[in-house]
Amino acid sequence: MNPRHLPPLSMLRAFEAAARHGSFSRAADELAVTHSAVSHQIRGLEAWFGEALFVRTARRVALTPAGEVLAPPLTRALDGMAEAVEATLAANTADAHGPVLVSVEPAFAARWLVLRLDRFYAAHPSVQLHLVPTPDFVDFEDGGADLAIRYGRGDWPDLIAEKLLGSAAFPVVSPDLMARTRELKQPDDLAAYTLIHEDTLEDWTAWLKAAGATKVDPLKGPIFDDAHLTLEAASSGQGVALADEALAAAALADGRLIRPFKLTLKIGTAYHVVHSTKKPLRADAAAFRDWVLEEALRS
Repeated sequence: MNPRHLPPLSMLRAFEAAARHGSFSRAADELAVTHSAVSHQIRGLEAWFGEALFVRTARRVALTPAGEVLAPPLTRALDGMAEAVEATLAANTADAHGPVLVSVEPAFAARWLVLRLDRFYAAHPSVQLHLVPTPDFVDFEDGGADLAIRYGRGDWPDLIAEKLLGSAAFPVVSPDLMARTRELKQPDDLAAYTLIHEDTLEDWTAWLKAAGATKVDPLKGPIFDDAHLTLEAASSGQGVALADEALAAAALADGRLIRPFKLTLKIGTAYHVVHSTKKPLRADAAAFRDWVLEEALRS
């Protein structure tokens, strides 16, 4: 496409307003400039075309034949530009107050976030959240999520990641299961139990090594891909799980799970609230980000 051959927009705006009003003074009022500024812009446009666009008299101005050719399509073009600007502003306003789309790791959503959302709505009654529990990493571009809560090391490219809750692993067990199996007085007593794994066998291997347990096989037991399922299996008496300190808090508080050993295995991963570096957060999304960070400090 060849470059558009156009005079400056300021000249065209001044000419179009003067042509529509038949007056430089009224054009100046509409554009919030002086009469001389409008006159200067129109003289510049006439110089650009190399011919007069107005016939000037003491009382009014009238279009020349060249001005008559230019004015109608220019008015239509500027009206179209104004409509496009208004539509864009309306869309931006709607987006700014639409639901805050939060992609969240399912276990974190079920066992931590939803238990606290009443406090968010009490503080921000006008903000609407749209929570999408998914293990998949969300695309923030092309109308994707405003924010995500993800588990990892926080080193994702093109994302701002702010740590919510550090991760620590320790055994948890249903009190009913322990009552009918064997009291857990020392780590080697775990040999009588099924070990429940989340994603990997490495965490139980590391915890048992740190605990000095030599009689427990860390490679046996079911593997779940989701922390919520892991803890539900433990709560229902299917075995002993390694708990994440954030996700197990409610079950420990209400007695569905107990913690038989004090030893905690620190893990390098953690929960983070993340958003894209490529677009600014909307005000409502920033309010949720700030709230969830403050809520994590209370945990």
